[in-house]
Amino acid sequence: MKKNNYFLPVVGCLLFFIILSFLYFSPILSGKYISQPDIIHYKGGAHELEDYRSIHKEDTYWSNSMFGGMPTYQMGANYPSDIIKGIDRVLRIFPTPASYLFLLLAGFYLLGMVWLKNWKYALLGSVMFSFSTYFFIIIGAGHNAKVHTIAYFAPFIAGIYLLYQKKYIGGFIVTTLFLSLQIAANHPQMTYYLFLALGIFGLVELIHSLKTKTLKTFIISSGLFFLAIVLSIGMNSTRLLSTYEYSKETTRGKSELTLSKNNVLPNQGLDNDYITHWSYGILETANLFIPNFMGGGNNEKGFKTNHLEPALQENIRSQEEYIQFKRAFNGSYWGEQPGTVGPAYQGAVVIFLAFLALFFYKGRYKWWLVAATFLSFFLAWGKNVGFFTNFMIQYFPLYNKFRAVSSALVIAEFTLPLLALLGTYSYFMDSSLTKFYKTKILYISFGFISVILLLLYVAGLQIFSFHTSLEGQFLKYEILEAIRKDRFVLFQSDILRTFFFVLVCAVFLWAGEIKPFKSSYVVLAIAALSLVDLWGVDKRYLNNDNFVDKQLYKNPFPTQVTETQIQKAETDPTLARIVNAAPVNKALELIKQNDQAHYRVFNLLLSPFNETNTSYFHQSIGGYHGAKLRRYQDLIDFYLSDSLNLPILDMLNTKYIITADSIIRPIPNPNNNGNAWFVNEIVFAKNADEELLTLGKIDNKRKAIVNSKFKKDLTIKPSVDSLSSIELKEYLPNNLTYVSHSKVEKLGVFSEIYYPHGWKATIDGKEVPIYRADYILRALKIPAGKHTINFCFNPPVIQKGKYITLATFIFFVIISSFLLIYDYKKRNKSADISTPVL
Repeated sequence: MKKNNYFLPVVGCLLFFIILSFLYFSPILSGKYISQPDIIHYKGGAHELEDYRSIHKEDTYWSNSMFGGMPTYQMGANYPSDIIKGIDRVLRIFPTPASYLFLLLAGFYLLGMVWLKNWKYALLGSVMFSFSTYFFIIIGAGHNAKVHTIAYFAPFIAGIYLLYQKKYIGGFIVTTLFLSLQIAANHPQMTYYLFLALGIFGLVELIHSLKTKTLKTFIISSGLFFLAIVLSIGMNSTRLLSTYEYSKETTRGKSELTLSKNNVLPNQGLDNDYITHWSYGILETANLFIPNFMGGGNNEKGFKTNHLEPALQENIRSQEEYIQFKRAFNGSYWGEQPGTVGPAYQGAVVIFLAFLALFFYKGRYKWWLVAATFLSFFLAWGKNVGFFTNFMIQYFPLYNKFRAVSSALVIAEFTLPLLALLGTYSYFMDSSLTKFYKTKILYISFGFISVILLLLYVAGLQIFSFHTSLEGQFLKYEILEAIRKDRFVLFQSDILRTFFFVLVCAVFLWAGEIKPFKSSYVVLAIAALSLVDLWGVDKRYLNNDNFVDKQLYKNPFPTQVTETQIQKAETDPTLARIVNAAPVNKALELIKQNDQAHYRVFNLLLSPFNETNTSYFHQSIGGYHGAKLRRYQDLIDFYLSDSLNLPILDMLNTKYIITADSIIRPIPNPNNNGNAWFVNEIVFAKNADEELLTLGKIDNKRKAIVNSKFKKDLTIKPSVDSLSSIELKEYLPNNLTYVSHSKVEKLGVFSEIYYPHGWKATIDGKEVPIYRADYILRALKIPAGKHTINFCFNPPVIQKGKYITLATFIFFVIISSFLLIYDYKKRNKSADISTPVL
């Protein structure tokens, strides 16, 4: 009976989570799909990979679709023997994004059950955590890897909690499994932030063990945790090793340059300004409690311009003035970030309960949760706390590999719901708390928060500016005042909203102390209240309008659109981008229909280095990716970002150029160098600086720039042979075959991106070294005569990783099976009934 009493609520909650997931994303049930900007970018960039996979039933680890060519390790490549990814696919059995919401709910439910052994409280925690508005914003944006990784936070912490409660076997297995899944979800930045928070957890446990003289237990738990980390890394070896190898060659790695076009010395990792570009404002942190505290997002749907419209009519008298206004006006948002979709709203109910937890929850983990929350704030504030951020960048390994520090708030979005949950549990279940104490704290806390909200409601316009610095600098006083008043109205509406939910939550807590009301029912009522609170704000930023029909989802690069789509695009920015790009897509498709050769396209019409429409149809000079090859980025910075540099485009085999004036008829570039060519002379450069600068001064059709480190191997005499040629015969992204003809030994330059790992070249079946020429291209020393040349990409890191991954997984299964059998034979059946350790 006890087993049924435990089993049935668990099944019931899981069914409830499924219903919630499909209810929120109900368009899925009618055959629609979510449209996500980043996933649209991904589909364009990975199109060649997807085509290769469908034809050859395997993956290519190189694609030429973006930035001339790059590995597919961070473009959705699958890896052999990746059993953990297979487990993940089973757990994500439901359609996207319902699968992510279910994982968030079920994962935190597991943590709640492990920690408190009470399904009602576990349900409360699941709702408070999973419906954080930030998660829905990033789902809407298409940051799937991020929310996927976050979904495994809670079950991973559940395993760690078990370890340090001396539940060694269960803790070890759960920790290893969910850390493996978290790593496989492939957002290292989120995992990195979580481990920073776990550093504080470890310190709390160490202090506790010293106080209670249980250091041996701490050492055992920490040892098993370390083993879990090692195994988790091992079971993701292919993914991690290939990413590590690749990262050293990307913008996240070390630059060989000692110069910069902008007079800023390159460093190892990302530039500080780039890292902190999206820094959360210190005042903006109040968004966790009041969603529209700083205007929500740039395109807030509830923003009414009742004061602004008359002010514009009276003060804007020319088109020039209107353009200036549009450039400066930031919509409803007046925070410090360059732009945002919406606030990282955690919920009025959650924040109120977390605040109360400071007084009601007496367990040692309170200080971990509080400290981790403030760490999260300081990380997210970025440039606004420059001393702290510079310290992290300078002294914490790998911290300079990550950008958009505002996303560090994900730690607070985990710790605050957990703190709120533990506080609520203590309020109802901790017998050491007297009714008088609880009532007093409840009244004082509610009164304190109410006074603050009242002050903001009445005097907010006098306290805060309600405008950005750019608006204050460029807009007329009358227009600026109108904007401030409209934003203040939005501000006031959410002040009242927050007050309402705090009031109702306080009433529920008060009612829970009255005998006719069972505390368990009150807990469920608070869960429902929190759900209503968060659901309402979530729907502002991710709703049915974010879904499209199957055809547009499968091909988000249509060449023609319907009248209905055009009308809907007027209020849907994502659909507007798709609709507006349709004529460009048509032009790209026509090029492909008329020319099936191997070449590249440079599309200046769609911001070439922030789009993948071109990559969907062709091999592109541009693309969209957060970790492009560093040398290619150098080429962009010096030669392609400001002007149309034809010699550079020629060597990249750019056959067509699309501009605003040539959308109907793309400009052909008949003078491009082709797929490969012989050069008459080699110019040696002593370092990367000289390579890059000299590249802009030579005729790359006749000369090649080569680093002097290859000079000993390239003793080729200058020669002219007008009849020599190199012709591409067969093309696959990871396997290219050429035929060369020449009377003398010459250096052949190939319009393919040089990458030092995984590529092998053969001439007539004999392996030969690949040299780097013209800063980013491949080159070979080719003997006189007719020869067959082949480039093949078969990276050893994939094979190496495959064996480590498989061996580690087998070891994990064996050791877990042994431990479970041992536990089954030895465990005390009564040990399942225990009091939660807060």
